Amino acid sequence: MAITGCRNDALTVLLNSLGYQPLVLPKTGLKAPYVYSYKDTKLEPVGPLSDFLASGTAQPELEEGEVPEIARKETDKKSGSAVASFLGDALQVIGITSAPKFTGSLSHGTDFVFSFDDITSEGLSYSKASRLLRSIDQDSLSDLPPGDLQAGYIHIAYEFLYAGSLGMRAASGTSAAFDAKALQVQALLDVGASGQIEATSGTSLSFKPKTPQRAAFACKIGWLEKHGKELKLHIHEDEGEGFLADEGGPKPYLLERGVVIRAEGT
Repeated sequence: MAITGCRNDALTVLLNSLGYQPLVLPKTGLKAPYVYSYKDTKLEPVGPLSDFLASGTAQPELEEGEVPEIARKETDKKSGSAVASFLGDALQVIGITSAPKFTGSLSHGTDFVFSFDDITSEGLSYSKASRLLRSIDQDSLSDLPPGDLQAGYIHIAYEFLYAGSLGMRAASGTSAAFDAKALQVQALLDVGASGQIEATSGTSLSFKPKTPQRAAFACKIGWLEKHGKELKLHIHEDEGEGFLADEGGPKPYLLERGVVIRAEGT
């Protein structure tokens, strides 16, 4: 299933408001701009945009930055099986590919919230991405899935958000029975050889990959339209569909609002 069960979560809604589509991607190390096909709620990777550029094209330098609006912002409270489900997806996002194995009762009825930490962004501005489209080798477009460009299914992720670690905290009001530093966490929760766990406080755990990863958990994305030989990247919603002038301008384009999209191949 391409859409995970995490609907209208507080962190997802915040990312959407800033123009980011939350994702679970099949691998780490991805760099923008990257081409995808999205249809029937399925996001399929096609390849880096550089694969479609004319030989000798000079590519602009990617812009790096921080996104303080998202730093340490937490999800809604999660309990029971939702803890394990979200944790499994979130660990994959930061490059820990082994599914977490609970060998004991970790939560004892406690609710948890999660946050992506050590967040950075990298990508191109809309104007730079649009200029780069002028250098696409028209013959290379035949390598796209047949009919997808004409149907509006081809998308370009022009900026990624990366997380270096994952935070897990016992929620206020339910943390009395949870003491992260007193627990033998490694004995209760196994994240495989690629990950490590640290109790950062009495109520908090931090997960990191043992080898630092470029692990993307969200992107800014637009859909590609072709008129003759001209390609245009659309990064806002169509103003003709439910747009109200007093809403403060067009909303950023998203694949789906309020959900996390799992890319095919995961």
